[in-house]
Amino acid sequence: MKRVMVVTNSLAGGGAERAMNLICNELIKREWQVSLVPINSGITDEVVLKCEVFPLERNWNGTLLNTVGSLWKFNKVVSKWNPEIIILNCDLPELFGSLLLSERKLVVLEHTSKAWAKRSTLGRIIRKILTLRKSIWAAVSNHLTIWPNARKPQVILQNSIILPEKKIEVSSSNQIKRLVFIGRLSQEKRPEFALEIARATNLEVIFIGEGVLKNELRDNALKDSIKANFLGWMDNPWFNVKSGDLLIVPSSLEGDGLTVVEGLAFGAPMLLADIPDLRRFNFPDKQYCATVNDFVLTISKFKNKITELVLDENSSQAILSTRSINVVGDAWTAFLKNA
Repeated sequence: MKRVMVVTNSLAGGGAERAMNLICNELIKREWQVSLVPINSGITDEVVLKCEVFPLERNWNGTLLNTVGSLWKFNKVVSKWNPEIIILNCDLPELFGSLLLSERKLVVLEHTSKAWAKRSTLGRIIRKILTLRKSIWAAVSNHLTIWPNARKPQVILQNSIILPEKKIEVSSSNQIKRLVFIGRLSQEKRPEFALEIARATNLEVIFIGEGVLKNELRDNALKDSIKANFLGWMDNPWFNVKSGDLLIVPSSLEGDGLTVVEGLAFGAPMLLADIPDLRRFNFPDKQYCATVNDFVLTISKFKNKITELVLDENSSQAILSTRSINVVGDAWTAFLKNA
């Protein structure tokens, strides 16, 4: 079998990293030769990797010299391990892949509808180089196109999730008691919506995740006397979701929507932003909200009927059945054999 190297931002931190850790282990189980290269230093993931790992230990907010050093180290790792296929998972791995000093089969995995959002000029240059290197363009969902030319991906490789042993117990009183936001505290996730919703409904909100907006959100919560608890990044955020909690997903854009998929697996009641990236899940209209006021009105309507905001079992299973590690592993195996 071919030697496959997966390059990610870090060992842990988001859904993209977790999904690649899972597929690395599944491919090892299927006797593929696999290695993982996390570029940034950081904490380890709940998923214990069974493949070889070559951490580059780049500082997340490090200097240019630090990045150049990590890039040199990356080229040495590639030369020594000698992969036939390299999977580039998100922006930073794309940069490193574009600057490889050797010829390899490169696979670029698109995770979002707005790649390179903060550095579009650099992103265009990097993707032009990757195109010239005859990279294969893949996406994690069939609603995604390849930026910047809206090309159709050559293959769809969905992300898998860890299926829970048991679901969340929905409130026996059927009341919404608390709001939950899970994800990166960044502009596209609109965590400020969750804060505004909590203020308008007088409900406590917990934020599980890290990001550049954390301090601003905390300051606004204090200023407006909003009951908000910032728990930071967690290996398994769902351990903190309790009976009576309502998941809020107010993003302005989503890639694969892994928080929604995991929420389904745990049987969490939820409300979603009314955007195309989330409409594709085909939830009932009552669970989509276009504005903060829509969220507030819906929460008021279902305040004592939280169970009605849990997706029915048949619809939930139809989505989750495609996310099992066996199904996802089959798709990756078929793809890699022909890549």
